[in-house]
Amino acid sequence: MKSLNLNISKMTLKAFLLTAIFATAMQTTTYANNIGGPSSVDFFNGDFDTAKTKAGSEGKLFFLDFYANWCLPCKWMDQTTFSDSRIAGLMNSSYVALKMDIDEIEGFELKTKYDVQYLPTMLIFNSKGKLIDRIEETMPANRLLDILESHNSSANKVQITYSTNTSPSQQGTKKTTTQQNTQFDNKALLDGYASSNANRIFRLQMGVFDDYENAFKTVNGLKEEFMDPIIVLNDYHNGGVRYKIMMGEFETMEEAEGYRKIIKRDFNRESIVQ
Repeated sequence: MKSLNLNISKMTLKAFLLTAIFATAMQTTTYANNIGGPSSVDFFNGDFDTAKTKAGSEGKLFFLDFYANWCLPCKWMDQTTFSDSRIAGLMNSSYVALKMDIDEIEGFELKTKYDVQYLPTMLIFNSKGKLIDRIEETMPANRLLDILESHNSSANKVQITYSTNTSPSQQGTKKTTTQQNTQFDNKALLDGYASSNANRIFRLQMGVFDDYENAFKTVNGLKEEFMDPIIVLNDYHNGGVRYKIMMGEFETMEEAEGYRKIIKRDFNRESIVQ
């Protein structure tokens, strides 16, 4: 933000993680009726290449879900959408589903490769490995089910025969060896990426909460007053989780401090720069 504008509602939104789209969840109040007990999506326990190869060899679609442990909408989808019996039934029979943590090495690499800017982001590939759909929002069960069913066709589920040297088991072994040999360098790269972002982006901390519900309500209240990017960070403290609500994106401490004074003066909102 190069200048401070008192008309906050006209501030330009930048690309940001969709942690602040809790309103989608609030608008969907009927999901509980669709949850079929303990049923849930059976996410594949392995790496990207092995999961995609497995989908091809079994003639299934491949579903990739990008998430992070601090992403509250991602947790909401785990508790509702991916626990819906209809979603679980369809995905377990016709898809190979994989979760990818963007804070892990492979997840960070795939996030970069597929230009993932929001969470949650879900990608759907046909059995040949071609990307056929991209979902960049919190998705309740009814809407996701429609999308999954629309792609569940024989044309998208052609069984692929792989030669011996491209079998899923050998691909998994090769991937593991590569990761072991490069783990130190990749970890340093990931740490450097996070550090550089922290050094050049300043935000206003609008509140810290011990429970999800109060954080949820505060985010919705801020969205009604401001159009700035809002994210919610998990802060692990004394064995528990605290939810830190952060607003805005500023290149310098001076810009952030100036904006803090404006929202204090004009909106009587307390905040601190971080």
